[in-house]
Amino acid sequence: METEFFNCGAGSHMPFVAHDRQRDFAPRQFCCRMIGGKWKLCYYADDGDGEWHQIRTGLPEDATECSPTAEWEDGMWKISFIGGGAESDRRFKLYRQFGIHATAATTLCTADVGYVQKNRVVHAGRRGTLFIQDRSTIREVRFADVEYLYRVSYNPNNPQELLISGKTLTGEIFSRVYRPGKFLESLTADGHVAYKAAFFNGRTFYARQTGSDFEDRTIFEARNVARIALDFGLVSEVVKPNTSGISGGEDEEFE
Repeated sequence: METEFFNCGAGSHMPFVAHDRQRDFAPRQFCCRMIGGKWKLCYYADDGDGEWHQIRTGLPEDATECSPTAEWEDGMWKISFIGGGAESDRRFKLYRQFGIHATAATTLCTADVGYVQKNRVVHAGRRGTLFIQDRSTIREVRFADVEYLYRVSYNPNNPQELLISGKTLTGEIFSRVYRPGKFLESLTADGHVAYKAAFFNGRTFYARQTGSDFEDRTIFEARNVARIALDFGLVSEVVKPNTSGISGGEDEEFE
């Protein structure tokens, strides 16, 4: 029997599914849910009480938290996310938290989109250059037709694949799969743009608009998925040595 995913209903987006601690491809689900008028990180454990639980990050109550990613490593859940918008500090930043029940996240850099996966740190502002950084190199990426980036995540079954949602210069919302140096594809689900999508074990999840506002969304599992090749000429990539020191963790090995 297939696992049921994302029974979180309306007011949910930013899905991510991670392999569990047993490394047997069982799932741990993460998403953002509207709590007290703000988007907050939440998780669901299939072996738990059947409820979604808020992840306590230590950010102010009026801060927005979004774009969770997670992996089980070194005996703990390592979670990364974007947070900001609080009255005390409006800037959005990329954070990392060690432990799903920890209560304080660490700031890595100012960013509107991004994540950490092993020793790879990916980050960008709302517009402009996307930085893909490991211990030795920084890949600076620009997309010729993109005005805004709304989410950058990755495929946990193939971390070399980045999942990117945003808006083009002509005002169209997009979802894409990007593999650095290899390919760029559009991603649709059930005839919709697969907004803020997540992959897991051959399944695809995305946030479909279900209300009057653009971010009034509910997470759905796709029945029909289309990945269509785009012109890789839209991508500009420059690889440079890494001298900045931003890292996902000193004891981890980039793969």
